[in-house]
Amino acid sequence: MTDDTTLPRVNTTSSEQTNTAGSGTQEQRASRRQSDTRPRQPERVIGLDFSAAARSSGTNSWLADCRPTETGLRVDSLATVSEMLDLDSTDREDVLPALVEFFTGISEPTVVGMDFPFALPAEFLGFEPEKPTSDDYWEEFVTDTPASWGILDDVADPKALYEQVRATAEERGFPLARETDTVNGGQNPAGYRIRTQTYYGISAVLRPLVERGDVCVPPVYQNPTATLTVLETYPAAVFDRLPDGRREGYKSDDRAGVAAREWNRGALRAAGVDVEGTDATCLTASDDALDAVAAAVAAARDWAVAVDAPFSPRERVEAVVFDGFST
Repeated sequence: MTDDTTLPRVNTTSSEQTNTAGSGTQEQRASRRQSDTRPRQPERVIGLDFSAAARSSGTNSWLADCRPTETGLRVDSLATVSEMLDLDSTDREDVLPALVEFFTGISEPTVVGMDFPFALPAEFLGFEPEKPTSDDYWEEFVTDTPASWGILDDVADPKALYEQVRATAEERGFPLARETDTVNGGQNPAGYRIRTQTYYGISAVLRPLVERGDVCVPPVYQNPTATLTVLETYPAAVFDRLPDGRREGYKSDDRAGVAAREWNRGALRAAGVDVEGTDATCLTASDDALDAVAAAVAAARDWAVAVDAPFSPRERVEAVVFDGFST
């Protein structure tokens, strides 16, 4: 992965490949892991700023639908999920299934950056550093949600997830944060502020995507023939790494927040992001819109590293945040 400010060009030429269905049997899992192919290079890049709010998920979640260009990314469409998907509802119970349908309906090679944690710390998935690592940890974890979360059973809702994770961490000495959260300054996946995002992002978005089969989630779920590649992103970390980006202050509603969003909009332009008209205005008006584009930037920049680079046993269990500058 280049460390240039400008996004690298994505090569969109590749041979046609046949998709492998489902999370499936042990034989299918082994076949995916042993394949020497990789997902086709993205012709489309999408950033999702995700909210799982019960009544406003559709208005608080934003999608940035982009295309690779010679110099970076062109934002073709930027809107709330309810607006982009033409939904009459903004309720979580309507919005999240519609998001899954949207992603599974994509037929061209696409990479998506999503800004919620993809796992709990590896210990909660049964990972033991001194023992051989199975590449099935995460797949089994995500497909068992929401009833079970790794070693945790009867997790009825985000509150139960928060309470059980804290109690188990205290009792067994488990970490509350993943390594990638510590590196990127992220929050604990089951922490009070983002427990709802984690709960519904994993159980209501990632789980059905994995069950439908045509998805790759590096480094935790390999499927090299997949059309859709999904990467965990963290927009604050993207702005932290972008030259002239501002990690702090851009989410406030006061004048200083507007100024910080304008500053980050400029940092995105300098990084090769082409956004015009009302979409450009949205970047200053809404921190959620800004985060959706940042998620797309991270996905575009880090796709090659995500599908090609080696990862540690822990990273292959508890996932990795891609910030657009991974190496």
